[in-house]
Amino acid sequence: MVNALVTARERAREAAGRVRDPEMPMLTLADLGVLRGVDVEPAPDGGETVVASITPTYTGCPALATMRDDLVHRLNDAGFPRVRVRVVLDPPWSSDWITERGRAALRAAGLSPPGPAPRRAWPV
Repeated sequence: MVNALVTARERAREAAGRVRDPEMPMLTLADLGVLRGVDVEPAPDGGETVVASITPTYTGCPALATMRDDLVHRLNDAGFPRVRVRVVLDPPWSSDWITERGRAALRAAGLSPPGPAPRRAWPV
């Protein structure tokens, strides 16, 4: 059972990692840092539920429902009929979470990716 869940988790992470951002399709949700985690939980009936955690780039993100739907469809297509998408707002998304591949994709599209957030030694 444990090995089956590990294999399922890897397949689910790979599938979820290919979902594109609906507003910037040159990026995946993973490269944008929005996809925070993918896990597979055993269900009481012996099946499994994929739980994908996402943090939108801001709380009122209008693409949130689209991201959720795209994740559910991609994971369903990958053979996971039960999918739950959790929205995680704490900690809030940071441009520091954009991967190097994501930054390169932004530059290739003519967009300037933000640099790292400055570290503060005092309260903000």
